[in-house]
Amino acid sequence: MKWILIINLILLNLGLGWLFYKSLNQTVLNVLPVVKTEYIDKCGSECQKYIDAKIVFPNPSPSTITKTVYQTIPKTKTKSIVYVPISGSGSTTANDWTSISGTDFYLDKADYKGLQEISFEGNLKLFNGNGIAYMRLFDVTHGIAVQSSDAQTSSQTSTPVNSGAINLWSGKNLYRVQLKTLTADTAVFDGGKLKITVLN
Repeated sequence: MKWILIINLILLNLGLGWLFYKSLNQTVLNVLPVVKTEYIDKCGSECQKYIDAKIVFPNPSPSTITKTVYQTIPKTKTKSIVYVPISGSGSTTANDWTSISGTDFYLDKADYKGLQEISFEGNLKLFNGNGIAYMRLFDVTHGIAVQSSDAQTSSQTSTPVNSGAINLWSGKNLYRVQLKTLTADTAVFDGGKLKITVLN
């Protein structure tokens, strides 16, 4: 019986000691200051440059991408003049339009890229200067006069006369010069040309 009491006292003391030890540890933990660990970067600017030089980026940085812009400069067009000679000469004293032999020529306006305008120029005179001499172009292919191709003079000397802008039908057509006079005086045609203005 005596031994049981002794053992119980020992166990009780051990239990009380354990509780006291645990309570003491918790108190110490609550009292001790909390220490925070901070990383201090001691790498200076030279060190950082070295690190940056060693880093290889798989793709270029957006700041290093260069955008090239191409500007299309429109081509300046140039106006030029092409002359198509009309050979042959002739005369008439008729009051109606009369075809002048040897003045036939073919023309297709599609052959002139950038076509702007066509006009008819001819050397014309009235032999005695009595009245007015007229000339024009005739579209033999279609059997019609070329619109706005007529010009006139009352000069006794061969004078260059010009029509306005003329309208030609599409396709390769045959043309010839026609003359007339309003008096019995002689109208004389002495060669001419087409003035063709193009813009390219």
